[in-house]
Amino acid sequence: MPEETVRQYLFDRPGFYQIRIVGELDEHWLAHLEGLEISTNPWGKYQKVTQISGWLADQTALSGLLDLLSDLGRVILTVERIETDEEV
Repeated sequence: MPEETVRQYLFDRPGFYQIRIVGELDEHWLAHLEGLEISTNPWGKYQKVTQISGWLADQTALSGLLDLLSDLGRVILTVERIETDEEV
């Protein structure tokens, strides 16, 4: 397998992610998401969907964020890694 292909699948590389959850996050939890862009808008059949987007250091950071959202009882609608030429 070419080296470029292998590097695409490394779990320890930064990535730009977009996550959508049902509802709004309490102001208290926004501090835990420092450095990420957060917006709340209607989406599909949902009146309020919070979109969290930004760079995460690696898949472990993504997992930690998803665990936090799950612990808060939030329904996770989408998790998407956005391909970009930009690097952190």
